[in-house]
Amino acid sequence: MPADPNEPCARDGCNFLPMLVPVRDWLLPAVHCSHACGDFVWLERTLAAAPVVDATPAAVEAMERLRQLLDARQEPTDVGPLVTF
Repeated sequence: MPADPNEPCARDGCNFLPMLVPVRDWLLPAVHCSHACGDFVWLERTLAAAPVVDATPAAVEAMERLRQLLDARQEPTDVGPLVTF
């Protein structure tokens, strides 16, 4: 379900408006402002659901640095996708 185009990105701490995604002849608002925010939320949820191992504190610290990078952007596209398939 697309987001309200007047509401900010669904990622906590992001104030950019959702990106527009072409669907056939329509431009519909997505939930996140960019692929980076969408990927961050996916990574954050995956990390939260993963079992705790020795590397977990380092991963949590890396996610916090990434959150700071995303929060410091001047434009939503200043950081591209974080995950490529």
